[in-house]
Amino acid sequence: MIRAMQRKVGIVVFTHGSRRPEGNETLVRFVAQLRERLHNEQIEPGFMELGKPPIPAAIKRLVAQGCNHIHGYAFFLVPGSHLSEDIPFIFEQTLKKHPGMTWEISPPLLDDPAMLGFVANQLQQVLRCQ
Repeated sequence: MIRAMQRKVGIVVFTHGSRRPEGNETLVRFVAQLRERLHNEQIEPGFMELGKPPIPAAIKRLVAQGCNHIHGYAFFLVPGSHLSEDIPFIFEQTLKKHPGMTWEISPPLLDDPAMLGFVANQLQQVLRCQ
């Protein structure tokens, strides 16, 4: 009897990265909070540049934990060349040595209809203070 390989998903929450360490530390703390809230250790922070860990290191950490599908969660507001070209290239190059691995990258945050409500609520608070 042949069994299909069970899918084990790892998540890389990634952003560009900042020259300011406190900016990068914010994402690292946020990911730690996500791990705790979701009761899942297969969530890693990653930075395209200027921060640690870099995206390839985050992916490799998840592969080492037995993940066979990587979901890249983009902490980018709008589409651009980083999200459509640079990040996919990083994922492809990192995972090409791991046959059978699959991956995907989320759309930018402003593609999510919930963001309109989130921003509207924030601005409504500002407008009430007039």
